[in-house]
Amino acid sequence: MSDALCVGVCMIDWDSGVCLGCGRTPEEIDGVPVAAPVREAPEAAPLPPNVAALVGEGAE
Repeated sequence: MSDALCVGVCMIDWDSGVCLGCGRTPEEIDGVPVAAPVREAPEAAPLPPNVAALVGEGAE
């Protein structure tokens, strides 16, 4: 058994009986939560011209 955490790639190699992603058996995987997908932060919208003129273009 591998001590690696789930990497979200559940594919059982039925010849060896273990997951190709984490190295666990189906019995060991049962009930283990799957890693949530990583979300990228959305890009910030540009400042309106009147606000950029007051505070500067690089201000947050």
